[in-house]
Amino acid sequence: MHPRVSVSGLCFPELSATDAIEAIAGLGAANASLTGAKARASGAEAVVAAGRRHGVNIVTTTGALGLDLSSGQASAASLRRAEQDIDLAAAVGAAVMYGLVGPRISARWDACADAYVNAVGELVGYAADRGVTLAIEPTSWLYADLTFIHTFHDALLVAPRAGLGICLDAFHVWTEGGLREEIGEHARLIAHVQLSDMTRGSRALPCRALPGDGDVPLAAVVQWLLDAGYPGVFDCELNGPAIDAIGHHAAAAKAAAWLDALLEELGA
Repeated sequence: MHPRVSVSGLCFPELSATDAIEAIAGLGAANASLTGAKARASGAEAVVAAGRRHGVNIVTTTGALGLDLSSGQASAASLRRAEQDIDLAAAVGAAVMYGLVGPRISARWDACADAYVNAVGELVGYAADRGVTLAIEPTSWLYADLTFIHTFHDALLVAPRAGLGICLDAFHVWTEGGLREEIGEHARLIAHVQLSDMTRGSRALPCRALPGDGDVPLAAVVQWLLDAGYPGVFDCELNGPAIDAIGHHAAAAKAAAWLDALLEELGA
């Protein structure tokens, strides 16, 4: 399979991190992303051993980047939690740890951004010392309880100021005006890319579909990223009723095969 194909452990919600690694290897993929929670539950040593045994690289993990800025004590506690997640990412060999930034703390968006940039700075250095790049992920406003960054454009107003990368999930950003141009101008900030599809008319989350089965112009988005010089993997992230109906293993296999064929077609 193409060396830039990655499959997320989120595709296998019923499996542990180590079992997900085995399943991903069975698809022919050499890269995987894992949630920090599942990696911690299995243990870093077991995750590393499974990756070696099956020839799978752990490229990214999730982590607690949503800082609690309600008080100095709360902020310090959330920074310590984030450091523990960074240590875990480094221990399993992940070059990137991504997460959500936390909810609004002010009616003014710019005040939220300023507070977050000021608070997250020490984590960036902590992660860099351990060979880990931190990335923030823009997601739908339906996740406003978890983040105040809901577009790639808004992420670009925060990430460079803080020394952060960006996790670009096409599912959340594909409708944005100027997406192609902003990818072209800021590809150096994109640390991880996630792919899934969706069908117009979906009204509730999660509503992800197999890549190529919906209405997201994924082939175009991948082409824009390649043209801009994005060097990383493309991670299949699947969940929701449509995926459950197909079956988790079957869905992941079809998604990985679709992505493999697309990257070959585009000459990646």
